[in-house]
Amino acid sequence: MLGCFPAPYPDELLYSLCARFHRRMQYPNMKDTMQELFGDEAAIAVVDLPSNLGSLVSALPPGSPYTIKRLINDFTLFPFFAPFLHPKQARELWADMEGARGPAIKMRSGIMASTIRPLEWLRFCPLCALHDEQEFGECYWHRLHQLPGVEICVDHNVGLLNSYVRIQNPQTRHEFVAAEQGIQLPKTRSLDVLQPHHKILLKIAQDAAWLLKQTISPPGLDVLLKRYHQLLAERELATSSGRVRINQLLNEFCHFYSNGFLQSMQCEIDVESQHSWLLRLIRSPKGSQHPLHHLLLIQFLEYSAESFFQLPNQFKPFGKGPWPCLNQAASHFHQPVIQTCEITYTQDHGKPVGTFHCSCGFIYCRTGPDKTQEDQFRITKIRAFGSVWEEKLKELWADSTVSLRGMARELGVDPTTVKLHAAALELPFPRQGERQTNRSNRELVSSSENREGLPAATLENYRMEWLSARRENLTSGRTKLKNQFQRVYTWLRRNDREWLEANLPPKKQTNSPCPRVDWERRDAELAEAVRLSATKLYKQGGRPNQVTIAAIARELGQLALIQKHLDKLPLTAKVLTDVVETRESFALRRINWVVHCYRQEGSYPQRWQLIRRAGLRPELITLQPIHEAIDSALELLHGAFTLKPNYEVLDQQD
Repeated sequence: MLGCFPAPYPDELLYSLCARFHRRMQYPNMKDTMQELFGDEAAIAVVDLPSNLGSLVSALPPGSPYTIKRLINDFTLFPFFAPFLHPKQARELWADMEGARGPAIKMRSGIMASTIRPLEWLRFCPLCALHDEQEFGECYWHRLHQLPGVEICVDHNVGLLNSYVRIQNPQTRHEFVAAEQGIQLPKTRSLDVLQPHHKILLKIAQDAAWLLKQTISPPGLDVLLKRYHQLLAERELATSSGRVRINQLLNEFCHFYSNGFLQSMQCEIDVESQHSWLLRLIRSPKGSQHPLHHLLLIQFLEYSAESFFQLPNQFKPFGKGPWPCLNQAASHFHQPVIQTCEITYTQDHGKPVGTFHCSCGFIYCRTGPDKTQEDQFRITKIRAFGSVWEEKLKELWADSTVSLRGMARELGVDPTTVKLHAAALELPFPRQGERQTNRSNRELVSSSENREGLPAATLENYRMEWLSARRENLTSGRTKLKNQFQRVYTWLRRNDREWLEANLPPKKQTNSPCPRVDWERRDAELAEAVRLSATKLYKQGGRPNQVTIAAIARELGQLALIQKHLDKLPLTAKVLTDVVETRESFALRRINWVVHCYRQEGSYPQRWQLIRRAGLRPELITLQPIHEAIDSALELLHGAFTLKPNYEVLDQQD
């Protein structure tokens, strides 16, 4: 029974615990240590995924805080590999580590089949080693530092160094070597990391550190695939139904990670091959892949490991139900009463289409995915209106006080739809008591017919009142009298029109000829104004707007003149031809503006981010000048924001 197994340090490797135990007990040879720890003197000292852990736990005294679960989750690299395995595969790997099936572990975890070679040397961070010496009186092997792909210490942001302890060494595979024996701090050493990729490496290390602290139940390779497809669809690199745009993905991925970086990480991609590790990740999974492959793809999709594993297991383009009924005629309008959503995909773009059936018979569709909370109240197409809606239409149709437009507003449709459904329901045409609002259907009633039945005194009073108004306003014209005595004018027009026409002031005659336009002078003045306006528009701050004929004309307040009479303005037409902006030149100006924005913000975008922010259409990107301008912009920004950290570590004097 082990009586003095050491207490662990933060992020310590089980290998390190065993090495400190051997150093503390001072056994004459390592076989005694192996026999004491694992009950087998031929046991192998494994760094990443050790076995025989059940024997180790049984050798500890009763009440020991070390359990199988704690040893595997807190002191081995199992949490780094497990989330990217099939659940059954992860359970079998756990059983192998608990038992004595050491040789099966490498095969089970996928390490043997991976192109990413295991580390050759145990590694350390010199600043961590100095801190451990000061804090604990000795240094130790950190779990995080032994992960493939982790090249930077997340605590000190410096590159990791190789120790003198070889991991893959047949002569020492039965030997635990303590960090105190294998680490020699450099007296003076520049701890440079790969400069252009420092930010990427730091994110990989941070993701790996987060994984080591989790006990995630493996979601399954199928779930990971669905999440990848969901995120690729958000980047328009795949359709919502899961069809990946392979060429576009490879192009953007290889712009995000340079070929040199991928080679340094042993993750290079052959773009001509259909079996690269990247394409295997986004296809139906046939086997597990190295976690580093997953972390590279997750970072490309602009997620961290933490945010990625917090995504829902099932892609729900229309959110979680119940969904609202959008039948405006129903009493439960806008209430979440629909329990099911049928999802199909468009054949042209692969976008999800949700079909929602309500118990009132109303069926509507919406093209997704929903991006805002308000989208759930949007209708793309109505499949069926249902009995409740039709009964409401019948009720409104029979009400002569409700107009056609009023019915349309209350039913949530347009007037034409009301007419079509009224015809389909064989409702009476024309409506009973319907008001005749069409002017063509009105019967003009003559003044003589109107006068019949009117009291003579009333008619005489209105005539006298109008004549009196004319005598008192002899200089007023027709319009002024109409506005000033509107009540009298309106009554007479309705009931005594012929008399009113005979007693209106005479129409004013406007015989003065229109002044002749000096088009030559106007053309010269407008041409100069156009040139100045274009210069002003080109120099405007903020997001660029295309300098077009309409934009210049609006700036000058001469839109109608330029649109209708440009044939009379030859100088202006020539200046407009010289100063207006083509789509290609406008795209180049937007690229320059985006470069200026990123330099001010101090950030380096990916290619797709620059293209999206500049608002470049796909047909423009294929043009040679635009393509070259994008490459030049990315190269300029890359050179401007490359990090160049330089750390000096001084060894303490003994």
